[in-house]
Amino acid sequence: MAITMQPVLTSVPPSGEMWRYETKYDGYRALLTVSKTDVFLISRNGQPLNGLFPEIAIFAKRKLTSLHDHLPFTLDGEIVSLANPFRSNFEYVQKRGMMKNQELIEKAAEKKPCHFLAFDLLACKGKAMTSLPYTERKQKLSDLLKNLGLPMAPDPRSNERIQLIPETPDFDSLWSSVKRFDGEGIVAKKKDSRWLENKKTAEWLKLKNYKRASVFMTGYNKANGYMSIAVSDCGHIREMGSVSHGLGEQERNAVLAIVTEHGTETKPGEYVIDPSICLTVHYLTIHFGTLREVSFVSFEFDMTWEECTYTRLLIHSKNVHPSLQLTSLDKVIFPESNKTKADYVGYITEIGDVLLPFLENRALTVIRYPHGAGGESFFQKNKPDYAPEFVTSVKDDEHEHIVCRDYSVLYWLANQLALEFHIPFQTVDSENPTEIVFDLDPPSKSEFPLAVRAAEELRRLFEQLGLVSFPKLSGNKGIQIYIPISKNAFTYEDTRIFTSFAASYCVSLFPDLFTTERLIKNRGGKLYIDYVQHAPGKTIICPYSARGNELGTVAAPLYWEEVGEKLTPADFTMEAVVKRTKEIGCPFEHFFRQPQDKQIKAILDHLKETGRAES
Repeated sequence: MAITMQPVLTSVPPSGEMWRYETKYDGYRALLTVSKTDVFLISRNGQPLNGLFPEIAIFAKRKLTSLHDHLPFTLDGEIVSLANPFRSNFEYVQKRGMMKNQELIEKAAEKKPCHFLAFDLLACKGKAMTSLPYTERKQKLSDLLKNLGLPMAPDPRSNERIQLIPETPDFDSLWSSVKRFDGEGIVAKKKDSRWLENKKTAEWLKLKNYKRASVFMTGYNKANGYMSIAVSDCGHIREMGSVSHGLGEQERNAVLAIVTEHGTETKPGEYVIDPSICLTVHYLTIHFGTLREVSFVSFEFDMTWEECTYTRLLIHSKNVHPSLQLTSLDKVIFPESNKTKADYVGYITEIGDVLLPFLENRALTVIRYPHGAGGESFFQKNKPDYAPEFVTSVKDDEHEHIVCRDYSVLYWLANQLALEFHIPFQTVDSENPTEIVFDLDPPSKSEFPLAVRAAEELRRLFEQLGLVSFPKLSGNKGIQIYIPISKNAFTYEDTRIFTSFAASYCVSLFPDLFTTERLIKNRGGKLYIDYVQHAPGKTIICPYSARGNELGTVAAPLYWEEVGEKLTPADFTMEAVVKRTKEIGCPFEHFFRQPQDKQIKAILDHLKETGRAES
């Protein structure tokens, strides 16, 4: 039995001065109680969650239990895995909630920690707040979290495990953001509503961000009234779940008549049928390959089942511009792996949440392959005249660069067969780098182990200097090492002092293996440690970008424990990278949260003091 207050589902948002609106997140509802001696994280059904989400419990205990002036307090909120400020990755939260092995739980908590997003205050200083009006509770909650130094809005990049879900009187603006970021929906709350235990009440209303999908029927169960639905995926039938909600008596009778006449009864009352009957459904999310919270909308007798494709479903699962069009999706663009344009668009869809943060504020350069990977290609720095209005851009002295901030632009670029995304080291609003990158370039693919060796040596150096670094495959034959820094913390002149020192140090240790010689003919078969490329006007392949080789490998971020003799770039295809990201998370999960400013400054000061500040 639920112990929390529950909202009622609505299809029409309430309006008026009496209502306030919050983003709804798809996670685990939970209550967090913090006292002077302990922390209790419990589910909506009263089950303990400390062991399943130790990162939240440990954070609360370390940061909050000593704040005696506020204790004890109880927060109502949601345990989430933030994909962006408005959306939680429910698949991951559910996966975490089902874990049993404590070692695996702790490893997952470290690699991909969850957040607790607080939206209500039930008690503070040991005094119950539930009888107060919603607006009073919300203000006290905001004041409490602000006094504790916690984020006043969900921030995926923050290390603070407890954050606030703010409220707003502006439904339209919030709904626009929820739609843009593919959030679950909105909860509308009456300003004077009290918090009621174990109550579902119309004082709180939830409006969900349902999507539409074109599917076809593959079967029907007369006993429970569920219709099996599927889509076409490269000529194969891909089952997407079942639907019953929304089917009226007339539709059920029609379905039963169709399957009785044209289908096959496999068991009493259970039928299968060849693809032919198309329909439109609403759904909330795609959960482990199955449509979630599905409802019937209408039959589509003018459609053919071949039009109900998985690629089309994926594209429309995102909030894209209505004028966006994709063409020639069956064209093979990666010959060696026989992957089509539809496969590439599918990759973009699946990986977009971790790709877009690296693209969203960068002046983009793409490499386009009009006839597919391995064929003719060209760099495109300028936004073309024929680009639609939704393709955003930024101008500098020479070019009008595309800036990719959303799926509409991402899909448009994919449709142009822009297979490679290259980005500068600074954002569009700064002339200074936000990361330091070393490009480790071996003489050939067969000498990739040299890149592994160089990466290991650089990591050893960085650890001695107290620096956190992040490795990434180039997607071709090398490895790139990233060190995050804050925007405008250093100039390119500053970072050149450090990169020159680090590269020269490694070459001095292993002069027979590594070099900083720019001319290929003078490298003598050694690995090139490229630090010169880290400069204004230069670019590097974006994390998670595909490469224009015939196999379609990816510039995949790595965990350091993966960098070893077994590492093989050819293993990191688009399909493999999607699979690993779902299973083990993004290795750059903490990248934006760990700027190494203090350490880099100390190193620069030391190099200058000792006369080794060369650039």
